Amino acid sequence: MLTAATTKRLAFAVAATAMIGSAVMSGSATADPKQFTAAVGVGSDTTQDVMNAMAGFSNGVNYTPIQSTSASGARQVISFDALAPAGVSGTCITTKLGAPTIHRPNGSSEGRRALSRSLDGTNYSTDVSCNPTGPVDVSGLVEFARSSSGPAAGDLGTDLTYIPFGRDGVSFGYYKANTGAGFTAPVTSLTRAQLTSLFTTGPQTIGGVRLVPCGIQTGSGTFSFWNTVTTATTAQENTATTLCNNLLGANARSQENNAADLKARGDALAATAGEADSQVVIGFSAGAYIAKANGAAAGDPIAENVGIGAISDNGAGVNLGSPIAGTAPNLTPNATFFNAATFGRSVYNVFPTAVVTSLFGNDDLKSLFVGSTSALCTNTAVIQKFGFLVHGSCGSTATKGSLITGQL
Repeated sequence: MLTAATTKRLAFAVAATAMIGSAVMSGSATADPKQFTAAVGVGSDTTQDVMNAMAGFSNGVNYTPIQSTSASGARQVISFDALAPAGVSGTCITTKLGAPTIHRPNGSSEGRRALSRSLDGTNYSTDVSCNPTGPVDVSGLVEFARSSSGPAAGDLGTDLTYIPFGRDGVSFGYYKANTGAGFTAPVTSLTRAQLTSLFTTGPQTIGGVRLVPCGIQTGSGTFSFWNTVTTATTAQENTATTLCNNLLGANARSQENNAADLKARGDALAATAGEADSQVVIGFSAGAYIAKANGAAAGDPIAENVGIGAISDNGAGVNLGSPIAGTAPNLTPNATFFNAATFGRSVYNVFPTAVVTSLFGNDDLKSLFVGSTSALCTNTAVIQKFGFLVHGSCGSTATKGSLITGQL
């Protein structure tokens, strides 16, 4: 028996298919900008820049947008940033013409929640600045979610399909305000055991330096992934990072991969009594670090004097070394690090499984994202420019997961 939500989704799919067919028959769609029918993506901060490039523009540079090769026409993609870009105020977005305004999803979890509400017909967006009268119907308004993490451990659901396109490495980002005469040099290499101790119990002295761990905003896939690296529970991590989280405001966690934010925290820490020689550390995407240091993405960690650390023991006696090689603006990934079981991760675009497998008007999405010959997977130069390795199973539809519950 079909639920009301399922009926609504089916109706939307049929209507969308009819519109595509009508456009092909009449030719009228060719008169409208392709972005009006583009597939809309939201979510991860880590992968927003590379997906912006796939959409045609990133950090002041024009790129050739990826396009589908299906019979329905050359469909493109739109990718909304996790945070409002420079010059844009507010937290709201409108993903399609005539659609309601909704909260801008910030991070992998929020992106997958918005996608899940778009799929299950449950209203979305409790952000009163965007939706003062309450959550609104977002069916069909989000086609995919950017995600820097896969399904949760033990998730046996199949409603969502996680399609990988790149490999990333995650190590600790660090910043130390004072390193001159009378101060200690920063710690640039740690073991997994030391990271576990830091992020489960809190600040401690390692290598003669007091290290203060910082917390990533909890909607981020990097937050979830970093907790698997350190084995910290959410409660443990929250307690361990309390000092740093309160440096710039009450429980003001850091936006992921933000060098300027980490520097600001380190400067505030050094100005605190007894902390002048202390250092801040946080989980940081090596792919994002490379893209920013090389100038492909906005924000330069090197200009902010933020470094990304080496892992001298991965927990199994293996020295992974630094996740990056070379010097800016020609940094490259350390493939061994990026492909490591604990510190390497896949990055994904997430779709409703029904869309990936459907025969009703979705050939365009398949040619954009599915398989090694898809438009995204064959755009290897752009994937690599933004600091990622091309995934060995790019375009695979093997990884499944459940809908993500909740709102923001």
